[in-house]
Amino acid sequence: MYNYKGITPEIVDLLAINRFNDSKPFYEEHKQEIKDGATIPMRQIILDMSDLMYEIDPLVDMNPIYVVSRIRRDTRRSKDKMMYRDNLWLMMRRNKVAYPFAPFYWFEFSPMGYMYGIGMWTAKPLQFDYVRGQILEEPERWLEAVKATENAGLNFNVKQFYKKDKVQNAPDNLKKYLNAKYMEFSYWNDNLENIGSTKLIDELRLMVDISSPMYKFLIEAYDKAVSEGVINADDYKR
Repeated sequence: MYNYKGITPEIVDLLAINRFNDSKPFYEEHKQEIKDGATIPMRQIILDMSDLMYEIDPLVDMNPIYVVSRIRRDTRRSKDKMMYRDNLWLMMRRNKVAYPFAPFYWFEFSPMGYMYGIGMWTAKPLQFDYVRGQILEEPERWLEAVKATENAGLNFNVKQFYKKDKVQNAPDNLKKYLNAKYMEFSYWNDNLENIGSTKLIDELRLMVDISSPMYKFLIEAYDKAVSEGVINADDYKR
């Protein structure tokens, strides 16, 4: 029995209308409706994913209050000064302050569709060298983890690569991963039907379960970087 009650087309439309109005009075008028129809269901997803995520990594932060995005945007460092977003996302990962830039699973939706996957960003290029090092040490395990993400319906979706090979004479089947500046395997669906029911939870749980070898590979590289002082809590402040 899941907690998730679904996100309706009407709520998706309301988020779009709220962003279009970009008005605090309009938002305040519809605030409870948006919370009940969008924010709370996103928190329910976290509750329904918690047991599985804790099995994979006991250190993940699955507090539904803190891991779901807000409707009100932080525009202090953005050129886009629109106050409200029409998309929401959640991230399943370790506490971002204590474990900055740890690997993560995520889910998000917008009026255009929904997306989910597994990724890893870094504050400094040196941090990602630990992932490269582990790929070179365990190439077969890495390729098996890649295969697992593909079996989970996720595609390698990195857009930024180093122009010069990071590892000279690397095997061709590893080059694109070794030259990536970050890691992302993701799935996109422009049909929002599944977010309206518990089919979404079944979909997300299956994705996480099948792709878990990738998370375990990345978190091992991350933990090694932490243990050697390359990643620390100060990185969160940057």
